[in-house]
Amino acid sequence: MGLAEKRLAEEIKTDKLPAFESKLNDKAGYPIKVNIDWASFTAFDQYPLSRLDIVFDDIEGFVKKICQDDMGKEALKEKMSTIQITNSDKREDLKMELKDSTFSLNFQLAGETFSSYTDSQMADYVEKQL
Repeated sequence: MGLAEKRLAEEIKTDKLPAFESKLNDKAGYPIKVNIDWASFTAFDQYPLSRLDIVFDDIEGFVKKICQDDMGKEALKEKMSTIQITNSDKREDLKMELKDSTFSLNFQLAGETFSSYTDSQMADYVEKQL
């Protein structure tokens, strides 16, 4: 990780992540903690870090879809308190898992291709478990 990656990671940690968590809290009606495996992002160049804006938008959209009414808000609150975001350069590492109140999302934001989950894919996956 070079200086550029360190600066971008720090900007995300101090500015973008708190604002993102605040948006999630507003939509869900309860606090949702977002953990990012920084080492999985900064092991590469700036590209994966720059894609976090897209990931944040999709996660916000997923929470909005689930929490469109009080029933959805209560159901999500019972099952999810944390979102764990991890990056990989291997397509076989892609996965979503809701377990022990943590929604784990493994993306492929490094390398030559970009693989993420849409807000609809996340909502469909989580709704089936609520």
